[in-house]
Amino acid sequence: MTIPELADRVKSRDRHAIARAITTIENDDQSTGRLLRELASKLGHAYRIGITGPPGAGKSTLTSELTKLLRSNGKTVGIIAVDPTSPFTGGALLGDRIRMQEVSMDEGVYVRSMATRGSLGGLSAKAKDAADILDAAGFDYILFETVGVGQSELDIAKAADTTVVVLVPESGDAVQAMKSGLMEIADFFVVNKSDREGADQAVRALTTILSFRVTHAEDEWIPAVIKTTASKNEGIENMLREIDKHR
Repeated sequence: MTIPELADRVKSRDRHAIARAITTIENDDQSTGRLLRELASKLGHAYRIGITGPPGAGKSTLTSELTKLLRSNGKTVGIIAVDPTSPFTGGALLGDRIRMQEVSMDEGVYVRSMATRGSLGGLSAKAKDAADILDAAGFDYILFETVGVGQSELDIAKAADTTVVVLVPESGDAVQAMKSGLMEIADFFVVNKSDREGADQAVRALTTILSFRVTHAEDEWIPAVIKTTASKNEGIENMLREIDKHR
């Protein structure tokens, strides 16, 4: 298949062509640049949302429930789930598609697990190019779900239009000691698993810290703190409202 043919099939949202195109860019194929140039005219449609935070915060469940809500609103969704790299195969280790099996069967959803392959930014080095392919394929929303991030691992903010940092109630006591970079990239915060003890304290701690950063400029965006329990589908609509508000 020629590159123009592949690009045309991507634009018509052919799932096999999308998979082949993403594999092409992951493998640093010589035709990557040409493929992306062929797709360039179709870029700019999708809204890109980054969902990040420490391991175990429930990011995959949250991503899955947000996807279901977007689909119920008639929107199409591409998901790029960035996993740690297997030291043996170089492939994605956790395989988020297994955990997102329910949504991945939906024709209006495309899920791709990508390995970090040594990238320190929480995002695969090729994830932004993969998002361009999903954008060209006409998906309305693209969700990046990243591996847990630290201070130097903040490139999600450059790739996403809205960045959501997910924490859990147990983060409450440690919030003040958190790396400032992770605090600063969030367009808003989600305290997930909020049916656990300590959720209200975590929300208060975050809200207090955020209040110190407010400059009261007229056009200043002030990050909200939202409670969710993704496993029970609670708070997801509030999360989408905040995404729309930030958009």
